[in-house]
Amino acid sequence: MLYYFSNRQLVEWAGRSRTCHNANMVGPNKQFNQDEALQKALETFWVKGFEATSMQDLVDNMEINRASMYQTYGNKHAIFIESLDQYTKSTFDFMDSMFEASTTPLKTLKDFISNAIDASLKGQMKGCLMNNAAIELGPHDELVAEKIRYFWKQMEVLFNKLLMQAIKNKQLESKVDTKKLARLINNSFQGLVAKSKVNFSKSSLMTDIDVLFDLIKNSK
Repeated sequence: MLYYFSNRQLVEWAGRSRTCHNANMVGPNKQFNQDEALQKALETFWVKGFEATSMQDLVDNMEINRASMYQTYGNKHAIFIESLDQYTKSTFDFMDSMFEASTTPLKTLKDFISNAIDASLKGQMKGCLMNNAAIELGPHDELVAEKIRYFWKQMEVLFNKLLMQAIKNKQLESKVDTKKLARLINNSFQGLVAKSKVNFSKSSLMTDIDVLFDLIKNSK
């Protein structure tokens, strides 16, 4: 989910818009799907981080030769930036679909966060690619920082929509400042994702989520 959900879920959502591209530089009469190759790069960065991922790791995992990788995507940093963009699109496609279908906005929001944390724990504690990138590269890579700021702001926009719907459904008081509350929820969410990477127990994290939503329901 997701930016926090499983790789399979993200691949399914990203795959809905994939097309197969000609890549003659791979070799005679060969093709590769650029988006699928990029998804493999994304997963490599997600597991290993940016600095620990070598160009050979990318060549091996993307299953294309080095010349094709440079000609199609550029250097390692460029591939990482494209991976962040694909991760962002897949995540928000997933969230848009989940949230648009909701008739119980607070439950949907709680389920989203709970499922994301559960998926992170089951996914070898990889956490969130954006959260990981913020810690590793945010302080000294402005382009990465810009991508992360956009991602988190859009997360808050989607949270805010659910909160506004909760007001319409009389689950929250009408005077609640939904934008501030959405920012608080996202801040809490990012903290929970970070905690999921360092082997906090599932019961502890789910208790934290329960407390967060008790506070939300009592917001004034």
